[in-house]
Amino acid sequence: MLAKQPNAAVRVFMVWEPILPTDFMAPTTSVLSRASDRRVQQYWDRNHVLAKQMAADARSPQPEQECCVHSGVLWDLAAVYPKGARWEERMPTATVFNGPVVDLARAIEAAVSGGK
Repeated sequence: MLAKQPNAAVRVFMVWEPILPTDFMAPTTSVLSRASDRRVQQYWDRNHVLAKQMAADARSPQPEQECCVHSGVLWDLAAVYPKGARWEERMPTATVFNGPVVDLARAIEAAVSGGK
């Protein structure tokens, strides 16, 4: 998606977390290299801190996600926020808040390009 929009002024935060039995350690260099674009920052959230906070904040006016909850933890979820959005007391309202990520390519691309 990022390769299709090389000049888009976006920042991508990829947060890896253990969900499946095979997710017992932080992602390896080869896994991290899947998203090598300079606009991507990747994190390992072993204790699901971010996912738990996002689940707690996922209430109106936030769009309701249609999937991606495992044992009460959000995962494989894409959240796209408008330019200038800031997470203060609560998570800002997303323009895209759903998953799985692989199924949202068009919605993410449209949000990033401003609906073009």
